[in-house]
Amino acid sequence: MRPIPESIPPTPAAATRHLRPVVTDWLTRAVQLPRRRTCTPEVVWKVVLFAAAFARSVAAACAAIPAAPSGQAVWDCLYAALPARRRTLERRLLPALHAPLGRRRRAARVAIDYHRIGYFGAPNRETTRAKSAAGTHTFHTYATACVVGGPGRYTLGLTAVGEKEPFTAVLTRLLDQVAGAGVTTRVVLLDKAFFSIAVMRLLQSRNLPFVIPAVIRGRKPRPGVRAAGLRAVRGRGAGRYPYTHEDRGASVRVTVVVAHKTYRHRKTGRRHTRKLLYATWRVGGAPVSVRDLYRTRFGVESSYRQLAQVRPRTSATSGVVRLLWG
Repeated sequence: MRPIPESIPPTPAAATRHLRPVVTDWLTRAVQLPRRRTCTPEVVWKVVLFAAAFARSVAAACAAIPAAPSGQAVWDCLYAALPARRRTLERRLLPALHAPLGRRRRAARVAIDYHRIGYFGAPNRETTRAKSAAGTHTFHTYATACVVGGPGRYTLGLTAVGEKEPFTAVLTRLLDQVAGAGVTTRVVLLDKAFFSIAVMRLLQSRNLPFVIPAVIRGRKPRPGVRAAGLRAVRGRGAGRYPYTHEDRGASVRVTVVVAHKTYRHRKTGRRHTRKLLYATWRVGGAPVSVRDLYRTRFGVESSYRQLAQVRPRTSATSGVVRLLWG
């Protein structure tokens, strides 16, 4: 009797076979491809999904699929159907993001974050500049709004970020997208990049509770002079402290929560303690509960790493193509 072979891990294409009809239907609704003799919409999306599953370019996918059209023919089909503006494509893609939710009866925790994808071409109006990462200062930047803290993590909002675009404009679009999905926001968990008076005022005007890691600012201590601002708050013990954040004549009233976390140093193996400061508004609970509440958003970064594993490779300069590629 022949021995039963050990199970072989499925390839990306085999592991996601059940998703192909769903994703193809979504893409067909968002982008109305022209029907050509060799490049039918079904063939084009098959090539695109193959490129995503194996992280290849469109040309490499066409070479690997039997009887597939050329890569240039696929690109011609895509360029003929894609809109000229990223905002138009965003509006077409949103219904698919909202589809898995159904009807949510409970208010949700919404995590908002920035995601940068390195770009190595000449900068244009659709790219942004930031601190060097992956060998470049230029990025295609996106902001997302995700439901976290429950049995599933869903992306409700997605928007491309332009060069020098205010955080308030990006946040307004995302909050409108979440509201358009019919989801009630219980609390907003934001990245440290959103720590600004304008953002906190915007959330307060919408009556949305929030938690943002505080960026330490204020006068540094020196002999005979005490620390001021958040540096002074950082010197206190764990607890909740009312605080007025001021900058250039503007101010906002928040509650600063001081918490602690312990971790093991990866080199020495010793336990260390670190202070964490959060700017909060209308969020109750002890410092430990606020810290644990903010930790529920950490899975968003993991989803970005997974996304990079199934993104087709391209050197296209178009921001619309980059948005479609994810």
